[in-house]
Amino acid sequence: MKRVLFSVAIAAVGLSLTAVAFAAQPAPPAQPAAQPAPWANKFFLPDIATNREQAAPAVITHNFGDVPHGTLCVHKFPLTNVYDVPMQITDVRKSCSCLDYVPMTKVLQPNETAELTVTMNTAKFVGQNAQTFYVTVGPKFVSTAVLRVTATSRTDVSVNPGAISFGTVPLGTRLNQSVQVKYSGRSREWKVTEVVPGTYPFEVKLSEVSRGGPLRGGAEYQVDVTLNGNAFPGSISEQITLKTNDATNPLLHIGVTGTVVAPLELAPSKVRFETKVGELATQRVLVRAAKPFKVVGVDGAGDGITVGLPATTASLPVQVIVVKFEPKQPGAVARHLRIRTDLGEASALLPVEGEGTK
Repeated sequence: MKRVLFSVAIAAVGLSLTAVAFAAQPAPPAQPAAQPAPWANKFFLPDIATNREQAAPAVITHNFGDVPHGTLCVHKFPLTNVYDVPMQITDVRKSCSCLDYVPMTKVLQPNETAELTVTMNTAKFVGQNAQTFYVTVGPKFVSTAVLRVTATSRTDVSVNPGAISFGTVPLGTRLNQSVQVKYSGRSREWKVTEVVPGTYPFEVKLSEVSRGGPLRGGAEYQVDVTLNGNAFPGSISEQITLKTNDATNPLLHIGVTGTVVAPLELAPSKVRFETKVGELATQRVLVRAAKPFKVVGVDGAGDGITVGLPATTASLPVQVIVVKFEPKQPGAVARHLRIRTDLGEASALLPVEGEGTK
């Protein structure tokens, strides 16, 4: 009987020590709360303008897919301000030297949409590569969107140069550039079969330059792109699509960029004032041309609208005039100012509207 009581006592002590041991162990650390996605990511959702209740995703992605080595991949991310305060891009950081972007200084008003153009240069890597843009918007409320782009740079097909870039050309200019598409794989049947038609401000011609022959693979093509002389003024950002007989990668894309400038361009292209009677309001207007010029006069002023000519008399590709409005009585006025230059017949028309208020 004593042995039984002793055993029970020992067991009770053991259970007590075990309970104390478990009680003495620290509680497992709390899991950190998941970080919310940047609200600026919502700006880059393609359908955010019609579906504003969407939650911001953790990252915005775009996959260029398999592309020839050397291709300059171009993508336009839509950017919509869905808030009630003006927003603009204040900073862009890149995770790789293969990335670049077109600076965008435009201030987006509420509900306004624009595009952020980014590029990925596949000449700087081989195989698959995923990199990130960090796009900060502000300035009153600040958030940084995360944009991730991915591409696979193929080694059996290459493009040189990676894109067509016409640069800045005067209106009416006809200009030609070309790229070489080279296939260095083993197939003796690989071909670029056609250029996909498009409504481009340029013409595209495809020609086969060489082929490896019956015993080895390989082929080379030349793509000639000729800018039309009747292309409208403005920026060009297009993509040529080539079809191949490769079932695994049937399409190749080549970017085409450039800017066609009119003999004279104005920024802003229209001026509007709302000014109290007796007060003076001014607006600077940039006058640009494809080559240096002088402003020799401005016609059409009146009704309180006057123009200050450029302070310098030197020939420059950009000149500045100052439009002024000093209403003498309440009411609306509208004038068209014709800006004359020393470039022969080249002139520009600037609409000016003003309203004098009490």
